[in-house]
Amino acid sequence: MNSLIACVRSEVTHADGTVFEEFYDWQGGRTDFEVEMEHLRYVKVSPVVKVVRFIVSEGGAAVQVSVAGTPCILPDRTGVLVVFDKEPSKFSCPEAPWFFDFPNNAAIYNVDGSLRFQLHNPQGEGSYIGAVHSGAMPNHPDTLGVLVGTVGHDPEWLYLVDCNSPKLIHTGKWIRY
Repeated sequence: MNSLIACVRSEVTHADGTVFEEFYDWQGGRTDFEVEMEHLRYVKVSPVVKVVRFIVSEGGAAVQVSVAGTPCILPDRTGVLVVFDKEPSKFSCPEAPWFFDFPNNAAIYNVDGSLRFQLHNPQGEGSYIGAVHSGAMPNHPDTLGVLVGTVGHDPEWLYLVDCNSPKLIHTGKWIRY
């Protein structure tokens, strides 16, 4: 049986050597709010110098992934979806397979950290994959969505992610902020 993802964990190191650990799991568990607030306050004391992310399997194996964005656990828990910003972060590798530029700026990684595939944005040049959609999708309850927009504009089209194909599925729904 293939291993499934238990959680995504991050280690955030500050200039003074202090390390904060953050996590979220597939059941909705996450770092305590008080710890997150303490970390936000600590950033003002000592700047962040390093961020390391791990995909942790049910068996406890942790695989480092060199992405700056927060990996989103797929509904089937066999991998994670990462949406990249326009520019690579100073905390990530600026090259494929750890960074993809607009318009195809998202990828799915397997539980072992290997690249499954880069998503194909059907809108093409001048567009981008904006974010993972966390809103209600009543007709697709076990599906992950992403928002695709035109550079310079806020409203975005909702597409569904097929965890087994790089092609996004158009829903015809327009999401307003």
